[in-house]
Amino acid sequence: MPDRKVAIVSDSTLDLPDDLVADLSISLSPVHVLAGERSWKDRIEISIEEANRMMLEGKERLTTSGATPADWLAAYEEAVKLAPEIVAFSIAPTLSATYQGAITASELLEDGHVTVIDVKTILASMGLVVQECARRAKDGATKDEVVALASRLLPKVRMVVTSNSRSFAKGGGRYLGEGVAETDEGVPIFRIWERGWKEIDRAATREEALDRLFIWMKRDLQDVGYRKGDPLKVVVDHIVCPEEAGALSDRLEREYHPDELSIWQIGPTAGAHLGPGTIGFAYLTDPSL
Repeated sequence: MPDRKVAIVSDSTLDLPDDLVADLSISLSPVHVLAGERSWKDRIEISIEEANRMMLEGKERLTTSGATPADWLAAYEEAVKLAPEIVAFSIAPTLSATYQGAITASELLEDGHVTVIDVKTILASMGLVVQECARRAKDGATKDEVVALASRLLPKVRMVVTSNSRSFAKGGGRYLGEGVAETDEGVPIFRIWERGWKEIDRAATREEALDRLFIWMKRDLQDVGYRKGDPLKVVVDHIVCPEEAGALSDRLEREYHPDELSIWQIGPTAGAHLGPGTIGFAYLTDPSL
């Protein structure tokens, strides 16, 4: 394996499965999951499965708080064992104090140098970009090459989801629904973006909502210049709906034949705001993939 020139750190909202995080040597800074007066470090003290069980039971509503400077510093200190240069990926400052925590901790690191990137997204769309950057880092890319790759890929990644409850999404404090009817009737469709989840469409039924995800994907890919045959990576991301995730994956395979097609689970830091039954997909296209 080439000598490692740069290490990768990310906050825990990227939805990349644990086995891939380990294989790519990504150090995680955990966002905190809260229920009442209790608090857990995401993916360290509470798993996706445990958080999903708590949401399904509905006894207490989960909330979240950002990764602290101490969380980031611990991740940096782990990463610097791999390489003196670190590229850290954080959700946007418009979403969480997590980004500021990453900046503060970078100034406290005694050995090594950290470049913090605001990914302006979350969930699997974040995970797709971090995964590609971590792959390049593992293959021996320099810090400048990783930063340049992230800068090129972030404008090209998109994600749309549907959930069972508009009111649940609104209650999480990250909702924006400009231009959409204020009634709670119907099934909402959201774009995942730097301020949270923006409602972009409404369907009469769950089945129709799933169909509309494909319509939005087609529009998004056209917007970023995708042409049939271009490299394409897709992730189906969901909260406790594996059968629908499998069906969506099968349809994506038939319609797009992506170079990579995966099924991931939405972690509790976003799941706490979107609720069980949320499902959608993230997609990334670029000639360099």
